[in-house]
Amino acid sequence: MSSILIVEDEAVVADDMQETLRSLGYTVMGTAKSGETALEKLSATLPDIVLMDINLAGTMDGIETAGRIHDLYRTPVVFVTAYADKALLDRAKVTEPYGYVLKPYDERGLQSAIEMALYKYRMEHRLRQSEETIRLMMNATQDFLYLVSADGKFLLANDAFAEHTGMDPDELHGTTAYDLVSQNLLTPVMACWQLTVRGEKSLAFEEQLDHNWYDVIIYPVYNDQGIAEKFAVSIRNRSARKQAEDLAKKNAESFRLLIEDASEIMVMLNIDGTFSQESPSFKEALGYPPNENLKKSLFDHISISDYQQAKQVLSEILVHPGMAKPIRLKFERLDGTVVIIKGIMSNLSDNPFVGNIVLNGWVE
Repeated sequence: MSSILIVEDEAVVADDMQETLRSLGYTVMGTAKSGETALEKLSATLPDIVLMDINLAGTMDGIETAGRIHDLYRTPVVFVTAYADKALLDRAKVTEPYGYVLKPYDERGLQSAIEMALYKYRMEHRLRQSEETIRLMMNATQDFLYLVSADGKFLLANDAFAEHTGMDPDELHGTTAYDLVSQNLLTPVMACWQLTVRGEKSLAFEEQLDHNWYDVIIYPVYNDQGIAEKFAVSIRNRSARKQAEDLAKKNAESFRLLIEDASEIMVMLNIDGTFSQESPSFKEALGYPPNENLKKSLFDHISISDYQQAKQVLSEILVHPGMAKPIRLKFERLDGTVVIIKGIMSNLSDNPFVGNIVLNGWVE
């Protein structure tokens, strides 16, 4: 059963309350007549809840003591008082009490107030834990993450996005996303400006902002009527990746032109030995006219006597990216004659600019 600290300066009332609480099955951790004593006993006993009279002996009244308890321990406090005037209650609200019980109290009313306060405290504690877990998860990435209302106000943001804006997360709360558009910190899409949704679970965009490229994913949050009232936004800076992709395309195109214009034989292969792209120099070596296609795989053109040797070379270099091995293989020409090609087979599958097996050589 829950444990309780009683803070009451009238001994008779405190004794009666102890007896009542014990009869209800609660554990009483002690009593205190003043706020100073209450704080000392609280740190020593750590009860689940405090029943607090407002008028106390000592320099602190119950409201001030409750405020200190809230700041130091967050232990739930229920006021037990004979006073219920508006000015007193307004002052007590600042300490965020978990309930009020008016004297003279009855046993069931006291128990109900205690149980409701404990339930509220447990729910708030779970919520705080959940919010802290969400906060940790949001800040475990350098992606920009935030939640914005349908009218464009920030409800939540991670540290990475706050740093991008030059504000801290608390400052961002309530700020209008459109203000950041005018500061060139967001695009209208990132701010969910005039975003129309029709039940989609998510929407993906590629956005350019201030010479950077971003992948933007927006998750609408619908209410019971199916209206999007919030948008959860995830933004990833993909500038470095896009630059690498663009460079890879340029290099791949240069490599393709190199293959097509090469006087030596150069062949691009997939890891299973199939052709990755046409090789005019290889077709010419095998006697194929430009308008006739090669067979599907390099192995379809190798003489049966060298087939296993070629398979072994490919198997060995596939185990070690970057590895190159010399080859000397017989190939069957289109007219049935044999041509010997000598050179090197290299595993460049992990090279972002090539990404294939490369055979280059010459006719012996």
